[in-house]
Amino acid sequence: MGESSSKPGIIVVGSPRSGTTLLRRLLDAHPGIACPPETYVFSAAARFLHHDRFAAGLRIGVVDGLAFAGFEEDEVLARLRGMCFGFLDDYAARQGKARWAEKTAFHSFHLPAIRRLCTGHVKFVCLHRHGLDVAVSLRDLVDKTGGYVSELHDYLRRWPEPLEALTRAWVDVETEIAELAEGEDAISLRYEDLVEDPEAEVRRLLEFLDEPWDAELLPRALGEAGTMGFGDWKTYARKAIDRSSVGRWQGLPEPVLAKLAGICNPTLTRLGYEAVEADLEGPDPESARRRYQMGLLLNRSRSE
Repeated sequence: MGESSSKPGIIVVGSPRSGTTLLRRLLDAHPGIACPPETYVFSAAARFLHHDRFAAGLRIGVVDGLAFAGFEEDEVLARLRGMCFGFLDDYAARQGKARWAEKTAFHSFHLPAIRRLCTGHVKFVCLHRHGLDVAVSLRDLVDKTGGYVSELHDYLRRWPEPLEALTRAWVDVETEIAELAEGEDAISLRYEDLVEDPEAEVRRLLEFLDEPWDAELLPRALGEAGTMGFGDWKTYARKAIDRSSVGRWQGLPEPVLAKLAGICNPTLTRLGYEAVEADLEGPDPESARRRYQMGLLLNRSRSE
């Protein structure tokens, strides 16, 4: 566990609503791995490492402030890493397991700092999912919770249409994850492959993690309630892995698809997905106005 274990800790990264909670259930069901509910420890550590940079090159932040007090950056990182790993080491020990994994979906918005803190000390599991399915599912999450987390605020200020803002957030997050996944200490999985053939993908994952396959892992993961936390409201309502959430984006209206396709297609193709086929020019303003008027007329006729 942590830095002293023969096997490094595991950090699951993926855009929110990309299937990270399902993956958490699968990892936690392994007899050698303890994966708690979302802890946010690494997101908090990333905020600790945040700094502002000014035109003259001066950085102002905790690491630079402590440097004036005689604390070198390596020591600061080691202390911070030890605190984060310590919580997870203790959790794994309480579960009677030798190794921890950690999954907090919104870690993906803080990857540069998390990599700075953890690279060389953990294994990264990078989970990808089609960007428009992520955007649709994130919209569902917002409806469920009644608000947007702080990591999404800037996107919503810049792009007030929620699906566009969520799609642009996915592009930024996936760009960081794809870069991380190129390292030797990381593995990539796709949500669509995981739900299509869970055993094959979990076997591949466990081989990367140097953990043995357990024939009872899948039924145990799906049969136990486990310890629930933030973000677990949907996955724990299911008792089976299926493809019912794959391709929901295809039900979006054509004008919406046209706009979102231009945003997400380059990243989709980079990740091995097919580009979304849509009229990238979108509807002309007159057609959009007529369609809106028709909707008003239909709503009025229904109410009469």
